[in-house]
Amino acid sequence: MVENTKLKSVSHENTFAKDVLRMASAPLCTQILGIILMPVITRLYLPDVYGTFQIFASIVMPIAVFAGLGYSSSIVLPQKDEVAANMLFVSLMFTVLITLLSILFIYWGSGPLLEWLKAPELEAYLWVIPVNVLAHGLYLSLRSWNVRNRSFSRIAISRISDAAVNKGVLIGAGLCGFATSGSLIAGRLAGSLTMSSVLGAQIWQKNAELFKHSIRWHGMVQGIKRYRKFPMYNLWVGLISRLATTIIVFSLSFYFTKTAAGYYGLGLAVLSLPMTFIAGSIGEVFYQKSARAKHDGTNASLVTNLFKRMVYLGMLPFLLLAVAGEDFFAFVFGANWSDAGVFAQILSFRIFIDFAITPARILTNILEKQEITLILHIVIIVISSVSIVIGGLADNVYLALGLFSFLNGLATLGFGLLMFRFIGISSSTVFGMLSKCFVLCLPIIIVTALAKLIFNASPLSLIVISVISCVIYYGLLLKNDKVLQSAVIEIFNKMKQA
Repeated sequence: MVENTKLKSVSHENTFAKDVLRMASAPLCTQILGIILMPVITRLYLPDVYGTFQIFASIVMPIAVFAGLGYSSSIVLPQKDEVAANMLFVSLMFTVLITLLSILFIYWGSGPLLEWLKAPELEAYLWVIPVNVLAHGLYLSLRSWNVRNRSFSRIAISRISDAAVNKGVLIGAGLCGFATSGSLIAGRLAGSLTMSSVLGAQIWQKNAELFKHSIRWHGMVQGIKRYRKFPMYNLWVGLISRLATTIIVFSLSFYFTKTAAGYYGLGLAVLSLPMTFIAGSIGEVFYQKSARAKHDGTNASLVTNLFKRMVYLGMLPFLLLAVAGEDFFAFVFGANWSDAGVFAQILSFRIFIDFAITPARILTNILEKQEITLILHIVIIVISSVSIVIGGLADNVYLALGLFSFLNGLATLGFGLLMFRFIGISSSTVFGMLSKCFVLCLPIIIVTALAKLIFNASPLSLIVISVISCVIYYGLLLKNDKVLQSAVIEIFNKMKQA
């Protein structure tokens, strides 16, 4: 019996790793494209222009959270496709409703807000907000349907389309002399609409008959009642999570300058690359796998192995950024953006913790413990507000971000420990993995710090040291992880056959 359980666990682990790499192989192209083109974009667009765009995005995000009323997450869970199809249309229906309601915000609440944020130039782009909300809600719903059906390649293709269109608009506009916040907004909108259209066309082509025979008002009402916890908790969790980011951007603009908001936006975007690529791909596959593992008792093994890999994959690059972020940013993105590197150094602790506890965040839906995530995000929004106010009153942006990063990281780690305990993973196991990985990375960090502080190494030298260190580190990691190794080999074999 024990042997069967072990075999089942190994089987889950192997298929999980392979699904993740199928999901991640195409987005890798997206990330490479973004990394290659971002230095071009940062040389076309100034920090204050990027800051204005960040303010616009921070207005859109809290409104977009209401799209679908959180029901998109429920699409993965039903055993029957007919029930899931009804939940898909519930999510789409509420997305359209929220889009229509967001139009009211444009006429009633936007004027005073833009004046307070010192960004009156955004008034000309307010009509874009409802369209952004619609595109965001459509994508969340359609993505969840694909996650349910393990159609990860569709999601990958949609992301590549988004990145290509977005970056194409930004560079084209910039080269033509229109390096404005409006161009940044247009690029984001064009990419989002393309992404949703690609997913929608693929799903309708394959599942049109299922939808025609399954969608009923009675089924939709039953689904709304069955999964009522999602709007009750997930919706407000998402809102508070977005508000935490919005408050930071708004406060940086209010207490300091739009340029500071731009630095924060770029620093966060770079730090979020592993979040959107690795954690995003793993999270979507893990949600589907964990929903099944809950029924056969292998969730603890699945989560333990995933958390370990998240720690070992993420710690080194975040530590390197914490040591030499300013040098990296100045060299890669231009001298105008060196302060964004300082912001990235400060934020690296919080983003790494967010990255590592990805399994815990997804477990809240699997275990239906959404109320715990709600409490976490209430704590986070209080911490964020207090941190920025303290820094603002002291007229010290670094103090504000330092308090924000450290306190948010601790709160998120505490949340992860609690969620892991629900499935039998002890705190000592978590801290053991973190400490072992830190000791493993420590020699590389010491060498990099000495090169920077003692030998005054140039930014290029620091980048070379970091790249060589990462190649060696990840090579050894791959060599010692047989499951990850076999999955990577399978992906390369399929790429050769294609």
